[in-house]
Amino acid sequence: MSKNLLKKLIYITVLILTIILFYKIYLYFDESDFKGSNYQNIKIIESTEQRDMYSFAVFGSAENSIDIFERKIIVGINEDNNIAFAISTGNAVLDGAEGKYRQLYKSLKGLKVPALFGLGDTEISDKGDRRFYEHFGPFYFSFAYGDSYFIFIDTTGTTSLEMQKEWISSELIKADSYDHKFVFMNDTPLKSSEKSTVSSENNIEDENIREYLFNEFSTHKVTSVFTNGSVYKVRIVDGVPYYSSGGAGGLYLGKNSNYHYIKVNVSADGVVVKPVVQPLISNNIIIQRMENIWIYIHSMFYAQFLNIFFSIFLILLLFLTLYRKAKKDVDYYRDFSGTNKSVDKEKKLKIAMLTNNYFPFVGGVPISINRLSGALRERGHKVVIFAPHYPESESSEEDVFRCKLLYYKKAGNFNFAIANIFSSQIDKEFIKNDFDIIHVHHPFWMGKKGLSLGKKNDIPVVLTYHTRFEMYSENLPFLKLVFKNIISHKIVKRFAQKCDAVIAPTVSAKEYLSNIGVSRNKLVLPTGIDCGRYKVVDESTVQNIRNSYVSNGELLLCCVSRLSPEKNLDFLINGLRDVKENTSEKFKCIIIGTGPERENIQNSIDRYSLNNEVLLIGTVKPDDMPLYYNASDLFVFSSLSETQGMVILEAMAGKCPVVCIRSSGTDDMIKDGFNGYKTSQAITEWSGKIIDLLENRDVLDMMSTNAFLFSQKFSLEKMAERVETFYKKTIAGKADQPKEIK
Repeated sequence: MSKNLLKKLIYITVLILTIILFYKIYLYFDESDFKGSNYQNIKIIESTEQRDMYSFAVFGSAENSIDIFERKIIVGINEDNNIAFAISTGNAVLDGAEGKYRQLYKSLKGLKVPALFGLGDTEISDKGDRRFYEHFGPFYFSFAYGDSYFIFIDTTGTTSLEMQKEWISSELIKADSYDHKFVFMNDTPLKSSEKSTVSSENNIEDENIREYLFNEFSTHKVTSVFTNGSVYKVRIVDGVPYYSSGGAGGLYLGKNSNYHYIKVNVSADGVVVKPVVQPLISNNIIIQRMENIWIYIHSMFYAQFLNIFFSIFLILLLFLTLYRKAKKDVDYYRDFSGTNKSVDKEKKLKIAMLTNNYFPFVGGVPISINRLSGALRERGHKVVIFAPHYPESESSEEDVFRCKLLYYKKAGNFNFAIANIFSSQIDKEFIKNDFDIIHVHHPFWMGKKGLSLGKKNDIPVVLTYHTRFEMYSENLPFLKLVFKNIISHKIVKRFAQKCDAVIAPTVSAKEYLSNIGVSRNKLVLPTGIDCGRYKVVDESTVQNIRNSYVSNGELLLCCVSRLSPEKNLDFLINGLRDVKENTSEKFKCIIIGTGPERENIQNSIDRYSLNNEVLLIGTVKPDDMPLYYNASDLFVFSSLSETQGMVILEAMAGKCPVVCIRSSGTDDMIKDGFNGYKTSQAITEWSGKIIDLLENRDVLDMMSTNAFLFSQKFSLEKMAERVETFYKKTIAGKADQPKEIK
């Protein structure tokens, strides 16, 4: 089977499944008026002319029959103008599934007279009792027509017969004022007289209940009792005739298995009951059995054909998908024929970067992209950034293509913009440039668009793994654990494996990617620091900033973070409270940033009486951040969601040692006891390290010098040089990647 044919078959199968699914939804809403049917039909019966001479039809065990019930019995009832209404003694559906009730409703649309339904065993199967109640009404009920009184009893066990006793007795007393009294129920109080192993009717087992019913029916001179069964029979007990009324379509392989309904003629002269037989095609017993079986199978298929077809095409889809995967020959070894390709170290590259967010949205990813693209441009490369359009963004940004939006929302300082990746403008702008490589910064949306462009134009794609998505599971309204422990990792792995190479900001992040099964070539590359900005800071401005927060010899602590749940700021506030309570050294801590948790964090500061020690100062312009780092003595951090903790390097470039929690974003950056401390997520341990530095200024000064020297290893120039080499090796090695053998 060709690849294109297989693809078309999968699309056709998905289309058919979608059509069936939407048709089922349509049927559900189209038949939404199928409620309280017995109540509605009783109203219709009572509102018609109350005739002294009339007929009604009784049937049982229809079991969603098409050939018998829908095409013969309903037609026969419609052709008899004397029949005023019809009654089912039970088992009108194959089972209590919603689809069977709706199939019955569809059949009843062809019936010209009102129909009332008693509760049978099949109606209550598969939790069908609640569906019966919704579609038909109460399990036991009564009504009057002319000089006749009709009583429906629940014998399925859904309602205990002991509980119904008082109601039955009162109904029979009420019925004594009518000339005729008819009782309908699924099970019979009679003991079975058949010796066949195939039972035609259900019997009430409780001897006391049977005696009670016999006595009540005899005492009140009930005209007729109709019970369910597959064969027409009549027996008389104490002057009361008991009719087995079934045989309207269900499977029965005993003797006399012709299908039928009962016609009851009521007049001033009395009541005449007679079966109306729907003969089978042959008198031969073997052929009759075969016809019985075929009618039953046909009914089952017809009642469930949507589910059957859905299952068939679902299995077909699974088979085609599995076959497609099995048919792919993949060479998981590199193609060594291209390994001698030389890397042109002097070539200037054209690089496309695609991101889900960018300035004016302030965050780690936009800052990282801005710095890397700037450093690459300084080295002579052309970088075009494809980013969402923000209403407040500048329209004249150089080499930034703003994509039209599908959705935009600004909530406080958070700009939520979703680019329209389906816009042809992105493709047109992309084609204008003869790009050498695509660099995506998210494993979805704009990242997926970048992957599509790379595949379409045979251009290598590099992913930077910026974000620990599992740490954002708390923001979801549901499936939090599933997303945290399964979906988030699957998203990263699936996307990264489709790329040609991956950049990890730390060794820990690289290990994570390997652990989840990402086998692509990886480069550990933290976001670089523009060290030049720290060298030209104005000392007087730095001092003014410091003086605005501390004035009596206190040490100034600093934290830079988005104020959101995944940043673990409750831990930080509790830790600073512990610092205050366990040292006499005075300090102030400024928290730079904003976010949805600002109010909650401020409430915690108020609750712990930290207003003099902890200040939320909001956002600071990126260009001014070196001033604040240089004005501070110590950087404190509590986030566990970082992949690299970019602000940690920035703080160290501003001569701030760091106290943080050990995590994937901090473990590689902090050398314990050298440029800071990394602790477990224990408040006393974390706050204890801060207290040590507050009380030992010599150690603090030593770590400050070490932090600055450590940060110089991560200059933008060095990072840009490394990523340039990585790009060129990825371009040269694209032909070596494992691929499908066509």
